This record gives sequence, structure tokens and C-alpha cells, in this order.
Amino acid sequence: MRAKQQRHPFCRLALALALGCLPVTACATTPATSAVADEATLVSEGVDTPLEILGYRDLAAAYPCFLNQGDKVAVIAPSALPDKSKVEATIAGLKAWGFEPVEGKYVSVDERTLDDCLEDVTWALGDPEIKAIFCVRGGYGSSEVLDILPLSAISEANKPIIGYSDISAYHSAWSVLGLSSFHTPTWNAFLGNDLSEGSREAMRGLLKGQVPVYECQGSEYDIEGTATGVLVGGNLSTLITVSEAEYDCLNMDEPYILFLEDVSEDLEHVHRNLTELMHRGVLDKAQGIVFGEWVDYPASNECYTGNSRGGEFKSMREMISRQFLEGRDIPVAFGFPAGHGSVNYPLLLGARVRLDVRDGHFTLEWTGEPRSV
Repeated sequence: MRAKQQRHPFCRLALALALGCLPVTACATTPATSAVADEATLVSEGVDTPLEILGYRDLAAAYPCFLNQGDKVAVIAPSALPDKSKVEATIAGLKAWGFEPVEGKYVSVDERTLDDCLEDVTWALGDPEIKAIFCVRGGYGSSEVLDILPLSAISEANKPIIGYSDISAYHSAWSVLGLSSFHTPTWNAFLGNDLSEGSREAMRGLLKGQVPVYECQGSEYDIEGTATGVLVGGNLSTLITVSEAEYDCLNMDEPYILFLEDVSEDLEHVHRNLTELMHRGVLDKAQGIVFGEWVDYPASNECYTGNSRGGEFKSMREMISRQFLEGRDIPVAFGFPAGHGSVNYPLLLGARVRLDVRDGHFTLEWTGEPRSV
């Protein structure tokens, strides 16, 4: 676990100011530590997990989601609007990788409406020449689009969506419909040096059907075992916003392996969100759980420390282990390096994967087996 500098701007504080909902006490829903970030010590877990790619499986014949050289890829922002520099870098990067990017109508504008965003998504899905949808950034707003987008448009298009963070809402819809999608970096795959080269190269190969077999160092909080299921999930806070929606992948009856990560959420908020999943039976339905990165969360929270629950929590992993994993007889792994850190290895969601946790490490390997949907 390492300390990190606070990131600017303070998005949650700005949203609270805009909506007039700043906390009136230190124990309100939005923690004081996130609002007074300069006084907080931020830490991250999972971003430094040693990872080795044991090999690659060519699953291009198993799933129709992979791309070929020269394929047209829609470049849109179906969540929040990106800076134009990020759009330009994405277009240049996709060209360098051998694809033909096609810019959406509303991806490089200064402002837009929900209908404008829906128009770009509908175009990207409906144009038969477009073979995949690349999301320039996450942010917030995916669930608003999905609430008015007919799911039939997604299933009929049968093409993958690419991204992470708030794009997890789209991944959820794809998984529900039996489709695979790519949980990968967005603009940062092509701009600046904030993404590790290993993550970038694994992403490039995955888009073309070269699926990594991952081996990661385990932790003392892991639960040993082996399980197979459809890999679903993504950003925890985003998945909570689509709870019980028609496109909620955590309502699937098909056996699944659950992947979760988050950024800038303290122990209290992660506990709240996992409690909701527990009450819904999601943690009971999961055949296995892989926790990814917990990035830039306050090291302390005066409202939720664990002192009344058996001693102060020393980490996010310890909190999760003590509060949610006791008595669970499923494989659980902590620290897969995917999420909001500079090491963000790609995952093929909506496809069957085998999780094996044992002897101080864990492996993720996609089986190539068909879904039951």
C-alpha cells in the first residue's frame, strides 16, 4: 500500500457545491477527508501487485467481439465529455494500432444534451461498418443513457464496447445480453506516460483476440479455491447506480466471477456499497470474487475506523475481509492491477473465466467456452 498525491479537481466536492448538499457534520455521507483533501493522506491498494502474463490464448474464433486490422472503430464519449486533446490522442492512437477511428458527432463539443449523447451511441451501434465502440473517458452519466436506450439496439449490433470506470454500466448491459466487452484503459492508453507499457501492450493484443493468462501475487486476505463463471463487474460505485435495472449484470442467474474496483471512495463508502450487494445476495451468488485496485482513498475516516468492530482497519482489504468474507467458501483474490491506477491490465468481461487462488498467488484464464445465454 503506498501513499499518493491528491488529484485535482475535487470532483465530488464540486458536485456537492453545485447541488447544495455539502455535509453538515464530519459524519455525513460525503466524508470530511474527501472535501479537505490537502489535509488527508491518500493511499492506494492493488496498484503495485506483481503480475506475470503466462501466455496468450487466441480466442478470436470463440467470440465475435475481437477486431481485425483496418476495422472501423467509433470514437465517442457515452459518459462525460473529454478534453479535445484526449479525443485527438485516441484517434491517433487507434490509427497507429491499425484501426480506422471514426469520430462521433458529439465527442468533441463543448456541451451537449442527453439526446445528443444518445444519438452518438445509437449511431455507433447501428452503423454496420463500425465494428467496435471506443469510449474516450468515463466520468458519470452512462446509466442515464442506458435508461433510454433500447437494449435490443445493443444485442442486434453485437459489437464490443471498450472502456472502464463509468463505462462499467455499459459493460453490465453487454454482459446481461450475453455479449463480451473490453474493460481497458481509455484515452490514457494513447496520451502521456500515466499508463504502464505492459498494460498498454496487453490491451492492444486483447482487442485483436490475444487473451492473456494472468498470474498475480496473492495476499494474506485471499481465500483459496477454484471457480469458473462469466466475468462481470467493474467500478463498484457505478454498478451500485444500475442496481436492479434491466441491464444489471449482478441480477444474472448465470454463474459469475465478480470483479470490483474503485477510486477516491473511503472505507465507509465502500462498506456501504458492499453492504448493498450483500443484502441483494450478490456476494452469495458469486462463484468467486476478484478485487482490483482501490485508488486514492483517505487513510483515515473518523466515522468508520473499525474500532467498534474488532480493532481499527489497517487497509481496505482488511475491512472487506473482516466485514464481508467470513465463512464464505468461494475463491477470493485481492489486488488484480486493474482500475484507476497507472497499471491497468485489460479484462474480457462477459466471457467465461477460471479463477484459481492458491499457494500465495492467483490466476485468471479465459476458457473460450460459450455462454449459456
